[in-house]
Amino acid sequence: MQSSCPVCGSSERDDILSLPQLPVLVNAQVRPDEAPDVARGDMDLVVCLGCGHLYNRSFDNDLMDYDAAYENTLHFSKQFQTFARGLAGRLVDEHGLAGATVAELGSGPGHFLSMLCEAGVAEGIGYDPSYDPNRLGAPDHPAVTISTAMFPADGSLPAKLAFSQHVLEHLHDPVSALAAQREAVAAQEGAVYSEVPNGELMLEQCALWDLVYEHLSYFVPTSLRLACTLAGLEPTAVGADFGGQFLWCEAVPADGGRDGEADTEAVAAAVAAARAFGVAATERVASARRDLAAFADEGPVALWGAGSKGMTYLNLVADVAPVAGVVDINPRKAGWGVPGTDLVISGPEAMADVRPRTVLVANPVYVDEISAELSGLGVSADVRPLWG
Repeated sequence: MQSSCPVCGSSERDDILSLPQLPVLVNAQVRPDEAPDVARGDMDLVVCLGCGHLYNRSFDNDLMDYDAAYENTLHFSKQFQTFARGLAGRLVDEHGLAGATVAELGSGPGHFLSMLCEAGVAEGIGYDPSYDPNRLGAPDHPAVTISTAMFPADGSLPAKLAFSQHVLEHLHDPVSALAAQREAVAAQEGAVYSEVPNGELMLEQCALWDLVYEHLSYFVPTSLRLACTLAGLEPTAVGADFGGQFLWCEAVPADGGRDGEADTEAVAAAVAAARAFGVAATERVASARRDLAAFADEGPVALWGAGSKGMTYLNLVADVAPVAGVVDINPRKAGWGVPGTDLVISGPEAMADVRPRTVLVANPVYVDEISAELSGLGVSADVRPLWG
């Protein structure tokens, strides 16, 4: 169990929301016959009164097993590819990465590393213990290499940029991970780029479907800044992107020590938002269950998006009415079961047979892309985002 805040170490916290017995790994590939009986754990969301960070106090790291069957890439979406290429170009331009070496913590098959190399980086090195080239394939760019070793923490890997995308929220000690990246860029006076799901947006829009057991942490701006500071970094910019869903921080090695305190007013605001979220989220689950039952009375209902958001939604509401189909554009997900349910994931082409009356979109940023895909398949449906 998580006895203290993963960022600042404080044990002072408020209970916010409990969601018992969620699947431990919603992005794991499991056979349909095994999916209903996957390992489960309790989600007991709390907010740290010291830094405003949100985390699951019931998180048990011993339950986690990120093996080669873990699949959460977003790069099959054209919209996401556009975003990622734009980010790659910005990082190369703003940090002078042309001809440089960059390193990624938790790289998967190196999709983003390849985009950085296409934008001018000379060498991209990824570290991911779960990487399986037989399943995920080789990197898209010849200048990218992937290691299954841990990211070196001793500065033996000199890089102009070290970064992680949607990794820190999984880690028991995100500050140490950031410190390792700091060591990688210190000799070249480089930068560290960190990107995580935006906990602040989750609170503001009551996007509780972002809650998954495999995410120990939910960063808000004040806690991401503090994590970087405690890792010996000086944040130079903090922002949100991809419809506000991604929170990012750019930082450089700091001259001083690794002490830091969160902004008192920002912490108070984050704590207040978290308390309000806990109340609203309970009603959001109840209303989503009512809505699904009503949609199903009108005709077949499909869910588009078999990632974290869609998996949490299905585990919390799918028992109230039949779900005619679960779709994902990632071809690696097709044919696998939805963890915690008896549902099976299919590709978009299945919608031509299902002919849904309603398509629920797990992530609102993809509504237009999915509507166009359905139109191309000759499917006319009421397309509705789960939130936003």
